[in-house]
Amino acid sequence: MADANPRCFRVDGAAGRAFSRAAACQVRTSRMSEDIRSLSRGFPAQSPEDWRALALGALKGADFDRSLVRRTIDGVERGPVFFDRPDDASPLYPPRDAFLPWGIRQVHGAADPAAANADILADLRGGVTQIALRLDQDGTNGIAAASAQDLRRALEGVDLTVAPVHLESGGEDGAGLLADALRDTPGAKGGFGLPPGSPSAARLVSNFPDMTAIAVDARAVFDAGGSEVQEIAFMATGLSQALRALIDQGVEPRIAGNAVEVRMAADADIHLTVAKLRAARIVCARIADAFAIGDVQIPIHAVTAYRMMTRRDPWTNLIRVTAAGFAAASGGADVITVRPVTVALGRPDRFAHRVARNLQIMLQEESHLGRVADPAAGSYLHETLTRELAQQAWTLFQTLESEGGYRAAVEGDAMRERISAFREAHEQAYRSSRESLIGINAYPELHAKPVHALPGHDIGHDAPFPAIRFAEPFEAFRDAAEKHEEKTGTRPAAFLATIGTLAEFNPRTGFAQNLLAAGGLTVTGGEAYRDAEACVTAFQESGSSLVVICGSDAGYQAEAATLAEKLKQAGADEVWLAGRPIDGVTGITRHIHMRSDRLDDLRLAHKILGVQG
Repeated sequence: MADANPRCFRVDGAAGRAFSRAAACQVRTSRMSEDIRSLSRGFPAQSPEDWRALALGALKGADFDRSLVRRTIDGVERGPVFFDRPDDASPLYPPRDAFLPWGIRQVHGAADPAAANADILADLRGGVTQIALRLDQDGTNGIAAASAQDLRRALEGVDLTVAPVHLESGGEDGAGLLADALRDTPGAKGGFGLPPGSPSAARLVSNFPDMTAIAVDARAVFDAGGSEVQEIAFMATGLSQALRALIDQGVEPRIAGNAVEVRMAADADIHLTVAKLRAARIVCARIADAFAIGDVQIPIHAVTAYRMMTRRDPWTNLIRVTAAGFAAASGGADVITVRPVTVALGRPDRFAHRVARNLQIMLQEESHLGRVADPAAGSYLHETLTRELAQQAWTLFQTLESEGGYRAAVEGDAMRERISAFREAHEQAYRSSRESLIGINAYPELHAKPVHALPGHDIGHDAPFPAIRFAEPFEAFRDAAEKHEEKTGTRPAAFLATIGTLAEFNPRTGFAQNLLAAGGLTVTGGEAYRDAEACVTAFQESGSSLVVICGSDAGYQAEAATLAEKLKQAGADEVWLAGRPIDGVTGITRHIHMRSDRLDDLRLAHKILGVQG
């Protein structure tokens, strides 16, 4: 397997039989596709080189890559335009069964087993098809299940031959409790959620043939800040370890394949998530073929990413999970979990669960996403991204295997360092606003009404790598500003000193107001003053110690230095300027602009305004 050509991902041999249904679908649509292609035959074919030549002419000397090319954090090129390639002409993997909808799985973790049971039954009546349980012996962050009887109480009234039950957390102890609880339930479906290489997996496979024993949980990499390639590669090494261990314990290869589930994250980047899940399917099929497990298709369970969720302005999460759920379905996930919008606030209540499940039902029954085996097939964008992600992930997978495989990746430093490097790159992108979280580092709403959530947290899985949220550093500043307001009775505020007319300063006053609001700070001033003296008087009346000058570049050159000096004489501790440094403009303490470090800006602003962290 280590010598396999990473550019060759089509699955031959026994696994190829899994393509039959997809091939049948292609036959039915081939005639329509041929009719569509015939419309373009009267036009001359254009090559990537032809398009690039025209683009270079339009750029008039500007750098092509800097102007038009975007790349993922893994370095995969995202355009600006994609073309057909011969090696994208046929299906690369067995897609999800187009004749069956994906499974809708919801996580439950109410401390009291009876309360958890009520929540579970409400979800099942509302359209959920699978249940996941989060266990925690003391009940702080999951069901307080100390015995099999507790789990039976949580699952009372659930037909487990129809509605599968899976463990999200609990480890070996939790798996043992679930096994005891299901001992007298023949035909029960679901999964024990054990990590690859678990010593009890083979026994569970033997005793519960309709359940998966192992969950290869690669979303831990993504939610720790890792990249798409890292997540797929980690999944690959975990899947290899799971199959290898089961087969070594005497489990037949085909049965071993049926005993494993893969879990991946889905985030709001629709195109990249679609490509990632398709690439994961390719890699799964390649590994399955290497272990000769037959035509078994490893199920992919997609979960909307924790790292993109926000505690502040949580209703923006509804758009994020909608995009992620759409991407998961379009990427061919067999099972999807949409996290409730209040996941970062605590344990979700009934309403949050209802919104999460209805979102998936709408994607199935109103958008009809599950009626197509592989919605992205034939899209040059998605085919290219899929191929590149699969190739890079296969290369990293081989590296991980050479370093010791799954156990070394989990316990050693090499994988953690790789993830850390990408997490820092992501965080820097949010700090400089190259990436946005609406309601957090862009367009924050300081007076949003609080949203209800229950005590506890809902990360929902045992992770070998610590989960993060990119919004957390900004939310910490918001918390500090609110505590300051509670103590003093006033919200900390900076003063906006303007130069010129409303049309000249308004873009930068809006920018400064949004930047400061990301840290929970408000502003005063920002009006059109008749002269510098009127502006200084308004500043003195504001009582603020921080001033941000806002205007046009021409206005800065003419007036900013003089105005800054007058403001300092009037008591300003620091005078900032909204915009990049301008030659000849002196007296400015700090410049805030589109690429300045937002967290450093907010840290200094809090310090100047006397806000304690």
